[in-house]
Amino acid sequence: MGLQRREFLSLVGAGAVSTVVLSACGKLGGGAKVKGPTIGMLQLVEAPPPTNTRKGFEAALAEAGYIPGKTVNFIQKDAAGEMPNTTLVMKQFVGDQVDMVLAVGTPPLQAAMKAVPETTPVIFCYCSNPWGAGAGTPPGGVGQHKPNVVGTIGTNPVGKELDLARQINPELKTVGLIFNPGEPNSEYEAKVLKEEAAKRNITVVEQSVANSGEVLQAAQVLADKKVEAFVKIGDYATIQGFGSIAKVGLEKKIPVYSVDADDIKLPGCLATIGWAYFDDGYAAGKLAVRVLKGESPVKMAFEPLTKTELMVNKATAAAIGVTLPEELIKEAQKVVS
Repeated sequence: MGLQRREFLSLVGAGAVSTVVLSACGKLGGGAKVKGPTIGMLQLVEAPPPTNTRKGFEAALAEAGYIPGKTVNFIQKDAAGEMPNTTLVMKQFVGDQVDMVLAVGTPPLQAAMKAVPETTPVIFCYCSNPWGAGAGTPPGGVGQHKPNVVGTIGTNPVGKELDLARQINPELKTVGLIFNPGEPNSEYEAKVLKEEAAKRNITVVEQSVANSGEVLQAAQVLADKKVEAFVKIGDYATIQGFGSIAKVGLEKKIPVYSVDADDIKLPGCLATIGWAYFDDGYAAGKLAVRVLKGESPVKMAFEPLTKTELMVNKATAAAIGVTLPEELIKEAQKVVS
């Protein structure tokens, strides 16, 4: 389980300076420490997309013989949704002298690039913008990244998301986007989305938020502006607050699209297209295994994700009065009735 914020931080005074120190905020997978490498694993929040990605990573290591509690130690933590906590955790990993760091997401990777020495390998996944995190320069080939870092690039397929929305509504002209511009991954994907929308003559109407608590009001504002659909990018505020977007979409009969497969379960979400998160983590795990077996990240390239999954919700379509094309239903990997 992720930790609540009050369990995560303790504030102590040091003279005139207040210092935030880490309290017990994670868990050692498998119980007592065993002989074998220790891997510190950090995600920003405990939510299905990053958690499923981490599980894919763990599965790849297990397949290679790295079993928690037997041949490998996992220290798994989340940052309770707070950006500053990512740096605190990474510093703790350094103090614990972990043998490898797994950064699940752009904010954890950004913290690792600032806090983790180049003598410690850093593997990343569930990451849309490793460049903004300071890991290297596009496309992340050999010689284009820091010597100790390698991972999978998961910039969400927002162009395909727009194509999906246009396939369902060929007359689509405007989409509403809610995101937190303070997140490096969100800012990057919002830029990509707007570029892709311009190619398709689609106008993106933006509403910025600072946290998940502002998502409902933002969705209501966009609905009042008569956007023809809601689209989602890789953004932690809307990962946590997506239920509010789906609720407004259902009430106002506005199609809602997402890049996170787990969202298809929510009434109000019409369709999703995005990466298989378990596969993302699994691919990163395979890279980690190569490093654990002695290969240097400096000789490895970043790996972009390529396989997407399409899911549609027929119940939502009926509720908002939308007809899903038969070819789309046949193409979908999952259909919710």
